[in-house]
Amino acid sequence: MPELVDLHIHTNHSDGLQTPEDVINSGMRLGLKAISITDHDVVSGVIEAASYAEGKDIEVVSGIELSVSKAKDDIHLLGYFIDTLHEELVETLERFRRIRQERGRKMVERLAAIGVNIDYSKILASAGKAAIGRPHLAEALLNGGYVSNYNESFRKYLGLHGPVYVPKAKISPAEAISLLHRAGGIAVMAHPGLTNEDNMIEEMAAAGLDGIEIFHPTHNGTDRKRYRRLAEKLGLVCTGGSDSHNRKGRYGDIGDQKVPADYLAMMKNAWHERQKH
Repeated sequence: MPELVDLHIHTNHSDGLQTPEDVINSGMRLGLKAISITDHDVVSGVIEAASYAEGKDIEVVSGIELSVSKAKDDIHLLGYFIDTLHEELVETLERFRRIRQERGRKMVERLAAIGVNIDYSKILASAGKAAIGRPHLAEALLNGGYVSNYNESFRKYLGLHGPVYVPKAKISPAEAISLLHRAGGIAVMAHPGLTNEDNMIEEMAAAGLDGIEIFHPTHNGTDRKRYRRLAEKLGLVCTGGSDSHNRKGRYGDIGDQKVPADYLAMMKNAWHERQKH
């Protein structure tokens, strides 16, 4: 049986439900060779996971997921092999965290204005270590009986065209790619099939993009072939992962996407080449 990896996982340090320790234990139980925790705008989860995984038979690749602008909705960039203590990166993420907290408060106020009352202090408490994200609000709406399922929260209230939507902090694709490179990592476009902005991939490749996420729960076989061809054309590496949040209806579960370990080897080659620049 080929060795497999999962390079897109979220923990309770952002909008996932599993602890970093849970993620490592799940990866080991599934026999994964490596995992990467790619929390939104925070690296504390992957730091915790790497510490817990010391001496265990699983590799932890440092990761992050950033939102960038110039799209109808978010375009997400995954950073891999980053220095989690890089001063500029840490400062940028802390600024994003403050903006996320304010964004969450504004969305709760907008909900209240249309008669939907959820307690912001309880949301903060339930988020724990994580900065507030829309999934935390969605969970509060579900628990409050305002919706019948998680996805309805986004369709009815929280989505891009919903009545309470507030944009999140973003930087330009070129700025994000450059930041990830300065932090010692490589930059990968996450789940391109979700945003359907394929024209941007060539632009980002010109700005230094290193890879495209091929395997993702929202990509079918045709999508994977299309993005693999595009990666070959542009000289980009391919990556993949479950995008697990451990939330029902929110993408996949750890190990769902059968991502060959060879992909990680090619990513490491790209990373070594990037360090020469």
